[in-house]
Parts: sequence; C-alpha cells; structure tokens
Amino acid sequence: MNINIPGIDTEKAIRNSGSEELFLELLGDVYKIIDEKSDLVETYLSQENMKDFTTQVHALKTTCRIIGAIDLGEDFFALEKLGKENNLEQAKKLTPDILDAFRSLKPHLEPFAPQKDAPGKAFDKGEVSGLLSKLIEAIDEFDLGAAEDAISQLSFYSCSDDLAGRLEQLEKHVSNLDYDEAKALAGQILDSL
Repeated sequence: MNINIPGIDTEKAIRNSGSEELFLELLGDVYKIIDEKSDLVETYLSQENMKDFTTQVHALKTTCRIIGAIDLGEDFFALEKLGKENNLEQAKKLTPDILDAFRSLKPHLEPFAPQKDAPGKAFDKGEVSGLLSKLIEAIDEFDLGAAEDAISQLSFYSCSDDLAGRLEQLEKHVSNLDYDEAKALAGQILDSL
C-alpha cells in the first residue's frame, strides 16, 4: 500500500507498529487525540505545570515515533528535555510551532479515522467478559495489536447507554496509550457485568 503523508516515514512506521494493519489503526487513533492532546499541552504550559507538560510531550514523542513522524518525535523529545530542565521560557517559545506541525497532520490522518457504524451485535455477557479479559491480558503483555483488536470487537455490541459510555472511555484510554487507566477500567466493567 502506498501511503504518502508529509513527515511520516511509512516503512519505518510499519516496522515500528508491527504490521501495516496496525499502523493504519494507529493513524486513526492519533487522528482522534490530536486536538485533545495539543490542548492539554497548551493548558499545562499556560499553567506553568512543567510536570504534566513533560508527561504529555513524552507520550506524544512516543506516539509520533510509532507512526513514523520521526522529526515531530524529535521535536517533542526536545520539549520533553526542556520540561525536565524546567526551562519554561524556551518551552513557551518552541511549543506553538511544534503543536502546529502536529495539528497539521490531522487532515492527512482523517481518512484513517474509524467510521462509527451503528453497533450490530446483541449484547452477550460471556463474549463481552471474554473480550475484556483478553484486553487486560494484552495490556499486561504490552501487546498493542491484541488490545486494539479487543477494543474494536467490543465496539460492535449493543449495550446500555451506561456501559456504552464506559466502553467508549475504555477505547479512549487504549487509543491514548493510557494502559494503566484502561486496565483499571476494564477490570471495573468486568466486575460490574
């Protein structure tokens, strides 16, 4: 497949993510977090909260490297170093351009964003429990592919609004690579079934 996205080394990204299929899924995941994560970085910076700023830019560095946005990954790495050095002035100077570059990926990634179809499968407690257990196991083993797979299968079930909301939150945690939160929430949902 010939994917041509400015600033993204597709071959490196497919190697980093393990497969072309997972790479395409990751592009969709990144599309979904661009605005939210960029806003968070700006908020932390404006609050002069260097600890959370550093945590966010560290995560974005990793995310960019995984999807093959190597230069952008290096830019976020530079911000991470500034955060660790508590160099607020320099961080404030460099962050706007780096976030602009990150946000400029959004229109290129939109075609890879999952289109939400109406959930079609009737709720089955056993199957949903099994998928949640599979998700927790995948997180424990740092198996990104299996975690993504479990989440995408869970999205096909019709369920109560409350459970649907919690599953959506769970999907967000996995997409954002917030695995500790995802594991905790998956465990809570499992216990409540």
